Amino acid sequence: MTQKKSLLELEQSGQYGSVVIAHCGCNMSSVLSAQHFSFEHAPSLPLQGCTAARCTCEYRGIIDRRVIERRITDGGDADKVKNNKRVVNRRQ
Repeated sequence: MTQKKSLLELEQSGQYGSVVIAHCGCNMSSVLSAQHFSFEHAPSLPLQGCTAARCTCEYRGIIDRRVIERRITDGGDADKVKNNKRVVNRRQ
């Protein structure tokens, strides 16, 4: 799979908000490996100035926590709300 195709699949999955560069093989990619990139601003791989004989860099998706439902907020399911310790009145 090409790196562009990999980046496109990560974006279309809807789970990820940004990407990082992983499996860095050269100094240039090691510097960028700690940075998060939006899909629009992710550098193309192999990076310009790559010194590796064979580039092993790849995009790794960073989960966008804003799209994951973490709490029950609507109260639509009474059983779930009753069993949720954050909602139960502890003064009883």
